[in-house]
Amino acid sequence: MTPERTVANKLGFTLIELLIVIAIILILVAIALPNFLEAQIRAKYTKVQGEIRSLGIALESYSVDWGRYPGDANEAGYADEPNSPFSPF
Repeated sequence: MTPERTVANKLGFTLIELLIVIAIILILVAIALPNFLEAQIRAKYTKVQGEIRSLGIALESYSVDWGRYPGDANEAGYADEPNSPFSPF
């Protein structure tokens, strides 16, 4: 072998080196993905809790202002309209 040829061989990566790097990346993804998905579920749960808390505060504010809690969509007359967002159809 000439010295030029051995230097040229050392400039690139071998197939086994590339496979090892890919395997390490896949292992890291396999470890991180469940944690990421669990964090998304926790974030959605926290968001829903905040929205329910805001709804409760809004209902209490309405009750303080008007002396009663709001009625349903039927009482307000919205359910009878065909394109109403409260319409079941």
